[in-house]
Amino acid sequence: MLGPRQVFEDNIRPADLLLKVFRLLENDSPNTEENIHTTLRNLVKADQDEGLIVIYNEVFLGLIRERADVPISAIKRSTLTNLLRQSVVTVSTALETYLPSLLRENLHEVIGATGRAFIPKKDEEIKNQFKNLAFSLEEVARILEDPDPIFVANKMISSLNFSYLSGKRGIHVVGVLLGLENPWGLIANHLGRSEEEIRKTLDSAISRRNDIVHRADRSQKAPEGPAQEMTYPWAKQAVETIRVVCLTLDDLVASSVRKLKAKAENFQG
Repeated sequence: MLGPRQVFEDNIRPADLLLKVFRLLENDSPNTEENIHTTLRNLVKADQDEGLIVIYNEVFLGLIRERADVPISAIKRSTLTNLLRQSVVTVSTALETYLPSLLRENLHEVIGATGRAFIPKKDEEIKNQFKNLAFSLEEVARILEDPDPIFVANKMISSLNFSYLSGKRGIHVVGVLLGLENPWGLIANHLGRSEEEIRKTLDSAISRRNDIVHRADRSQKAPEGPAQEMTYPWAKQAVETIRVVCLTLDDLVASSVRKLKAKAENFQG
């Protein structure tokens, strides 16, 4: 069974591919240089009356033949930016898949090592996240008889099916439940970036995903207006920020769980 980190890396890979495809196809207009067209026409043995579209930039030379039925409008920069939008959607989904997976992998270990202390008493985000979590009388009796950390962890995780873990709040909730006192501070310090900046970048990506999915990339403030501008640097930053945040969280949680288990074992010994 794949671990949370591998699942995340598998899920983020399509976002990387979409960015790379955009860079390959990026062009202001198809190439019209006669010598290039002649060389490529001879290379593929195309008839003189066959329409060819040539894309030529600093990283790619491509030929689209008439039989592909791809109009020039399909490779205009304004159309290709949809690849960038989809990369933002994909990386946001990777994040939202990763966070519950990380909890499923580690929460029972934390509960088993710390007992009741795994719940931070003064964290409002945790209280709000699980305010509707309820245990039946039968479940309470079961816990009293057999305080099984796996049962408690699964009960908590199943409640998350009704509320997405996403954005900066999702990172905080998961990190705190898995033993990190200040997840965002630790992540920012590890990456050498401002906590405010990295949180803002991540939440901007999630917010933009919502605009793309629900309003065809129209702003929530102007849903009837034009689509928002999307650029390669912005999409690249969104993908890379979510990547490094998740990978850093993964390392921090792994270290935290090891320390908690070692402390519990020493205490029992």
